[in-house]
Amino acid sequence: MNLELKPNPFDSPDGPNTGGPRRSRLDGLPSWLVLLVLAACALALAAAHLPAIFKKLGLFAIAYGLIVGLVAAWLSQFAPRLRESRWLGAAIVFLIALAGQVGITAESYRIDRSERERRERSDPKQALARRLIESANEPTDPKSQAPFDEFRRSYGDRGSSFGDFLQFRVSGIGIQSRLGAEVFWGVEIGLGSLAAAWVVFRHFGRARADGMTPRG
Repeated sequence: MNLELKPNPFDSPDGPNTGGPRRSRLDGLPSWLVLLVLAACALALAAAHLPAIFKKLGLFAIAYGLIVGLVAAWLSQFAPRLRESRWLGAAIVFLIALAGQVGITAESYRIDRSERERRERSDPKQALARRLIESANEPTDPKSQAPFDEFRRSYGDRGSSFGDFLQFRVSGIGIQSRLGAEVFWGVEIGLGSLAAAWVVFRHFGRARADGMTPRG
């Protein structure tokens, strides 16, 4: 008598099912996400309070993105199955890094406005300097233009809106329009977010390749 053994429908292709719960790729995702958001917020707050000399246009955003990406890659040990979905991980990190950079700029704007208000209250010369700038004519001599621009950046009225702040922060590189400042800021934080996503995408891809490499 020939007995044909039929496959057990409860067995998985990778081996017998012991009855335990199947692990999803999203296992550990909440823990990873919460820790990453906390880390990104802490980094953003610290970055906003750094001296202006460290906040190089463009480079500062990319540096923040790279750090967030490295932190996200390190925290992936709490969600090892997430490494199999590197596109999902990269997309999440991109959004978190983007939100962090918006937070950096918003906090920097708040600090700048508070500092100007404090300086104006303690130094009456600020109001006088602003009136002088408003009544002065643009110098025609190139040698005088640079000191005048520096004086205007230091004492001029930057405006009170967020757009005015964006325009002021890039006025030193020749961007004078608000639209140009907003476009520059958008490109800047976009590159920083892409840097964070690239680090995670590459790390998850390497981890997945190492897991598929036969050992022994």
